[in-house]
Amino acid sequence: MSNYTKTVNFAAKDALTTGDANKVVKGTEIDTEFNNIATAVATKFDTSSSAGTLAGAGIVTTTGTQSIGGTKTFTGIANFTTAAAGASFGQTTAFANYAAHFQPNATSGIGGAITQNQGIYLGLLCNTQDVSVPMVGFFYGAIGSGVAVGSITTNGTITAYVTTSDYRLKENITPLTNAVTRIKQLAPKNFTWKNNPSLGTTEGFIAHELDAVVPDAVFGAKDAVDQDGKPIHQGVDNSFLVPILTAALQEALTRIEALEAKVG
Repeated sequence: MSNYTKTVNFAAKDALTTGDANKVVKGTEIDTEFNNIATAVATKFDTSSSAGTLAGAGIVTTTGTQSIGGTKTFTGIANFTTAAAGASFGQTTAFANYAAHFQPNATSGIGGAITQNQGIYLGLLCNTQDVSVPMVGFFYGAIGSGVAVGSITTNGTITAYVTTSDYRLKENITPLTNAVTRIKQLAPKNFTWKNNPSLGTTEGFIAHELDAVVPDAVFGAKDAVDQDGKPIHQGVDNSFLVPILTAALQEALTRIEALEAKVG
């Protein structure tokens, strides 16, 4: 509960002399206090910067701009919805145009929701088609001074998962060569998933095998485990294959055109 200040000083009333008319607690005073408490409970979160645990069930809705400072744990909350004026979680001064880290921003027409329904779902509502205002921004570095490294953006029809690629962030730029040789080293496989065999056979790469050819596409280490000995599985981002596939195709086309020129 936050932003609640007692209207009536009941302790001061208790200290008054017996017989003093002001010592009596009026029904209207009690009604006022209960109404104020009910409003604070229904619409406010703790705005202090201290850490703690916020637990509850059902639906919680914020009005106005409310912030949750420190570290808060949401337990058993079925639905969390921000009102039109927005809600802020944690650090609130940087990256104000982004809907999540988390900071729904009413100025940009963005809202947000976290719903638990057979898992955790982060829903973001964007009422603007301005693609310069991403739904979610990803940053690397200290809070407030991190460098933008990607975003999730929509124009109202499609959703794009964007990786930062601005030339101003790059140096030592050279053409990608010898791509065909590297493509020949790739080892795509057919396989089934142990945890969901009903999906049948699918295609893809084995992470540590791909790591030997295109290490940028692989995340995590082979056979890694956590402190309890449980596997930390490797992951693959196939989009990192696009540059080498493009370069290999260009090399192949150059060879084809050279052969065609000889035949012609």
